[in-house]
Amino acid sequence: MKSICILLLCFLLSACAAQWHRGEDVDGQHRYDLQFQRNNTAAPTGVVPIQAADLQAGDILFSADSGLQSRSLRLFGNSSVSHAFLYLGDGQIAEAVGSGVRIGSLDDSVHHSPLLAVYRHPQFNSTAAVAIRRFAEQEAGGKYNYVGILKQTPYTVTRKVCELPLIPRQFRHMCLNTMALVQVTPFAGERYFCSQLVIEAYNRAGLPLTHTPPEWISPADILHMREHDVPSVVPVVPLQYVGHLRCRASLWNGACTEAARVGNSAAAAPLAADALPPADFSDEVR
Repeated sequence: MKSICILLLCFLLSACAAQWHRGEDVDGQHRYDLQFQRNNTAAPTGVVPIQAADLQAGDILFSADSGLQSRSLRLFGNSSVSHAFLYLGDGQIAEAVGSGVRIGSLDDSVHHSPLLAVYRHPQFNSTAAVAIRRFAEQEAGGKYNYVGILKQTPYTVTRKVCELPLIPRQFRHMCLNTMALVQVTPFAGERYFCSQLVIEAYNRAGLPLTHTPPEWISPADILHMREHDVPSVVPVVPLQYVGHLRCRASLWNGACTEAARVGNSAAAAPLAADALPPADFSDEVR
């Protein structure tokens, strides 16, 4: 019985959402392909190395490190990322960490995170940028939402029942919302964890990423609200991939394979160290 329970737990932890995608073949005939949720933080075409100068205010950054907390979050969430935060512009970021909500330096994040992927809201504008910075400055110094994280912990595991492959999309979303309502329950307050801060910032800017309550959402949920993926949480507008400031292969993220350059017919290949920007794009497994 114990072995069965362990196998069931492993099965649930490895569960990922899937859905049928309608497309056309080379002859113009309709066909249906089974699309699974993607853990790799890059676009399907591969990693695009970028520099800090390529970022715009409002960009959403996803990271993971080799610490125990990050590894645990990725293990139980079956995710390649454990943290999400916002770029404010002028080299500054806004994030919620254990010490609370803070405005910090992008350079510090690049230095400390072996994985750093960047995504962008396609409709983001200067008005939203001002609103997000104002919100970040208002919340800076606030406390971290430890209660919200504790409420999310059992939900992180049990929600996998709703995300088993071949479960219809509408049923999956209904299942997740019901389970979150029972286990997490909406709560009001001025404390934030990382992904909650990102969602709330966009809500305050008038460009909601989703209509799902912020306290139900994990960093991985935001990552999957992107183009060419299967979202667990319904996005208002899919996020667009910008590139990677850093990339390091891992069990969850897979290989850091550079996208084929425009005009190059060769298939994507592992990133070469001598062709990379100063950030780390090695393939060391962590």
